[in-house]
Amino acid sequence: MWVALPFDSAALSSLLDVSAAEWGMLFASFSVGIAFGDTLYLVAIKEIGISRTMALTGTFPLTTLFWQTVLLDYPFEPSLAIGGGLVVLGVVCLSYGNPETDTSARLYFGIALALVASLMWGFSATLLKPATVHMSSLQANAIRMPLIALLVYLVRVVPSGNRRMRGISWRSFLIVGMTGVLGLGLGANLFIYAISQASPAKVVTLTSSSPLFGMIMAAIFLKEPITRWIASGMLLCLVGVWVVI
Repeated sequence: MWVALPFDSAALSSLLDVSAAEWGMLFASFSVGIAFGDTLYLVAIKEIGISRTMALTGTFPLTTLFWQTVLLDYPFEPSLAIGGGLVVLGVVCLSYGNPETDTSARLYFGIALALVASLMWGFSATLLKPATVHMSSLQANAIRMPLIALLVYLVRVVPSGNRRMRGISWRSFLIVGMTGVLGLGLGANLFIYAISQASPAKVVTLTSSSPLFGMIMAAIFLKEPITRWIASGMLLCLVGVWVVI
């Protein structure tokens, strides 16, 4: 992001127009959404797998719609009730575990983590709208990404004494690094730009198809079993989100 800054169409001097309130909202957005929301998302993947986790966190367009109605005074959408009902049914389907691999405690813990992550992502996406009024998407990412790394380092790495970092292979570093370049780099830049051009709820609704791709890739590359309950739950969640449009 820093390397690309000199080629940005917006001048760095425009950051002088950013108010203290906007800086605060930007900090709250990335600390809640990425530093904590993404952490819960990764833990949920370990507990209940990619397919379930992506379907549950894929409901965050609904939470975004809720937050933007409460915080940004957007008009209430009646379709939210219908979409929310379909998502609830989807969550019920996704709650049916595989007795051979799932325990009730682990399953419900993972579901809870994924749903809280969805709430955090919705809150984060909503705050990005007013926070980036006086900055470009590239500037916003160039500011928030280093601060996210610093926050996670101080909160997670330093208290553990780097013990967990010592056993990570270079291959794992490269794989995780590439996910950062693609997801938090290119993907986040496009995401913030889209939010600056449209309402947060519509943007995250259009990106909500990612669980479908996640389920397909998890089945192909990780050999995750796709049961009828998981497929039905994912379909209900996707339909519920798209009803909101």
